[in-house]
Amino acid sequence: MLAGSLMAATVLISGCSDRADLPRSTQTVDGITIELGVVPAESVKGHATAPSDPNALHGGAPPYGNSYHVVVALFDAKSGARITDAQVLAGVGDRSYNHAPDTSLEPMKINGTMSYGNFFLMQGKGVWRIHLKIRRPNMAQPVEADFTYDRVAS
Repeated sequence: MLAGSLMAATVLISGCSDRADLPRSTQTVDGITIELGVVPAESVKGHATAPSDPNALHGGAPPYGNSYHVVVALFDAKSGARITDAQVLAGVGDRSYNHAPDTSLEPMKINGTMSYGNFFLMQGKGVWRIHLKIRRPNMAQPVEADFTYDRVAS
């Protein structure tokens, strides 16, 4: 089933960009397999991203350069079934992990499948830390996971 999850993550990421070498990461925490992808905001295809566009994805990318789209797909680790009833928060921070308050990753459909995403400002190259909090109905505590994204260019 994990192979299906990895394939779904590839579809999830390729729905945002035509780059095959996009950074992505996978981990399983407390029975949830988390697939994370990060793409430059200008690589998001098929969706309006300008803040002035009333149909902009997530209300639009920040109006500055260096905006990135963080996308998360969630799967039941045992069955491989996609999780579509979660609330996902992300904290994105630089090398010292200084970050803005957690931001909701909004439910979204990519290629007909449910994922969660939002735009974040990532200025400066280096390692960025992404901390996720995932809540599902009837969960006593959120599932938390940490990822890194190495931003090498700007």
